[in-house]
Amino acid sequence: MTPIAKLNGVGPSLAEVLQANGLPSVEAVAAAKPDTLMQIPRIGRLRATKLIAEARKVAGTPKTNNATTQGSDDTPVAANGSEARATKEQLSSALAAAEAARVAAEAKAAKAKAKAKKAAKQAETLAAEFAAAKEKAKAKAKKVKAKAKAAIEKEKAKAKAILDAKASEPAKKKAGSKKAAKPTGGKARKKAKK
Repeated sequence: MTPIAKLNGVGPSLAEVLQANGLPSVEAVAAAKPDTLMQIPRIGRLRATKLIAEARKVAGTPKTNNATTQGSDDTPVAANGSEARATKEQLSSALAAAEAARVAAEAKAAKAKAKAKKAAKQAETLAAEFAAAKEKAKAKAKKVKAKAKAAIEKEKAKAKAILDAKASEPAKKKAGSKKAAKPTGGKARKKAKK
């Protein structure tokens, strides 16, 4: 058994942690799966893969599947850095998706902003039309009111003229009936003398 401290990238503190977790030798690390190593604090998938690859190299264990080991999730994990490339590609893909989502969100926001601007302009136009219609109705009502007032005054004047005419007519009739009752002139005197 090769001591764990002989493994490249393993210092005294990591060697102690590996031994405490049941991996006392290089051969034990070479036989371990990445998921087993990933349960140990400070060891991620990439570091676990590198440690296993280094342990196999030191122990002389043959590499399986063309320099890859199988993780517990049956995903090929490259021992020579292709996992780092895969992770980088995944990050790039995620960043590209996030950027596309951001661009789409900005386009949607711009569209909504333009729609809101258009709606505000329409509302402003409608408000102006309403104000103009209100003024027009007010002016028309004023005109109609003035016309009605003039018509009322005209009717009042007519009524007054009719009343005045009727009031002066009986006086004329009374005056005319007195004349008929009392004849004036020479004939009346003659009649009175007889």
